[in-house]
Amino acid sequence: MKITRRSFVNLTSAAMVAAPMLKNARASASDTNDPLGVRDDFPILKTTNFLNTAYHAVSPNQVIEAGVKFYRDRGNPADSIGPFLAEGRAVRAKFAKLVGAEQGEIGLIHATTEAENIVANNLDFKEGDNVVTDDLQYNASFILYDHFAKTKGLEVRIVKRDENGHIPIENFEKLVDDKTRIVSVSFVSHENGLRHDLRPIADLAHSHGAYFYVDAIQGIGMLELDVKEADIDFMGCGTYKWLLGSYGTAFFYVKRELQDLIQADRRGMFSVLEMEKFSDFKSYPDAAKYGPATPAFGAISVVGTSLDYLSRVGVSNIEAHTVSLAHQMRAGIIDAGLVTDTPEGNKSAIVTFYHGGDPEKVRALYKNENIKVSYKHGGTKIRASVSLFNNQGDIDHFNAVTAQIKNLS
Repeated sequence: MKITRRSFVNLTSAAMVAAPMLKNARASASDTNDPLGVRDDFPILKTTNFLNTAYHAVSPNQVIEAGVKFYRDRGNPADSIGPFLAEGRAVRAKFAKLVGAEQGEIGLIHATTEAENIVANNLDFKEGDNVVTDDLQYNASFILYDHFAKTKGLEVRIVKRDENGHIPIENFEKLVDDKTRIVSVSFVSHENGLRHDLRPIADLAHSHGAYFYVDAIQGIGMLELDVKEADIDFMGCGTYKWLLGSYGTAFFYVKRELQDLIQADRRGMFSVLEMEKFSDFKSYPDAAKYGPATPAFGAISVVGTSLDYLSRVGVSNIEAHTVSLAHQMRAGIIDAGLVTDTPEGNKSAIVTFYHGGDPEKVRALYKNENIKVSYKHGGTKIRASVSLFNNQGDIDHFNAVTAQIKNLS
C-alpha cells in the first residue's frame, strides 16, 4: 500500500488521539475480572484479546493436556484400542446429555457437513421436490443442494434475511410447501450471528411433511439447546469451535424414529455388531452405525475433556455471560458509526459489521492491538465473537479500538 504524506499525517494524528484511550483499554483487558473463573486456563489471554471462537476455539489447558496424553501413547502404543472405543461411547453419552438426546441418537462422524450429506443422500430426491434453506446458512449446504439440483432436478429455495439481518418465520412460510423435503438452517449463523428460534421452523416443516436439519456448530457450547424441545430431526455439530475441541470429529444427531430412514452411507468394521465373520453382518441398531471405520481417536479424547469442562462451567452460565457482552460490543459498534447486520437483541455471542474503510488498515489496527477477529468478504466485514473466557475489559478494549476506524481514512 502506498503511503502519502497526507495519509501518514492522518494515521499519525489518529494514533496520537487514540493512544491514551487504547492504553487504558489494554490495561482493563488484562485485569482480573473473571466471572466464570476460567481465564487462567487460557494462557493466550496474557497477550491476546481473542474474539474469534466463531472461527476456531482456543482450547483450555485441560484439553491441551488430554491431547498431549493421547499423542504420548503413539511413542509406546497401547496393546488394544479398546479404551479408545470406550472413550468414543462415553463422549457420545456426554454430548447426548448436553443436547437432551439419547446416547443412541448420537453418532460420531468427521465433520459437520458430513451429517447433512448422509441425510440428503438418503432422501431420494426427485424432480419437483424442493429444499428450503436461508441466505444465512453455511456455504457447504448450498454446494450440497446445488449438486442435487443439477443431478436430480431438486429446486433450491433460499429465504432472504430482512434489512435488519433477521429472518421472520413468515419468510419461511412463503417458501415451504407440500413438495418441500427438508428445511435446513443453522442454529446460529456464521454470517451475522443470528440465532434462529428453531421450534417454529420445525413445526412449519413438519406440518408439510418435511424434515428439519440443523447445522449447530456455531451454537452448541455457547448456547443451551434441547433437541427434543426444538423437535429437530437431524443435526450436525463439529467440535473445534464452541465445544473447545479440535478438528477431525463431529457429532451427528438422528431422531430415534428416523434411523431406519437414514441408513449409513458407508460400512465398515465399526458399524456392525459382529465384525469377525464373512457374511450376514448386522449394523448397529442406533446412531453408532454412522461411524463405519477407525475414528479420530485423538480428537475424540480431547472433546471428551472439553465436554467435561463445559459441564463444570455450565452452558447456561456461558450463554448469559457471552450474550450480554456481545450486546455491549454491538452497541459499541453502532456508537462508532459503523453498520452492523447482527439484529438488535440477538441472543448469540457473535456480532458482525461493515467497517467501510480500507481493509488493510483496519486489519493492521486490530493486529497492532493484539485483537483476534475474523475478516469476511475480502476484509470488508468483521466478525467478532465472545467466548466464556472473555471479560468486560476485552469488550472495552475492542470497542475503544473499533471507535478509531473512522479516523483511519
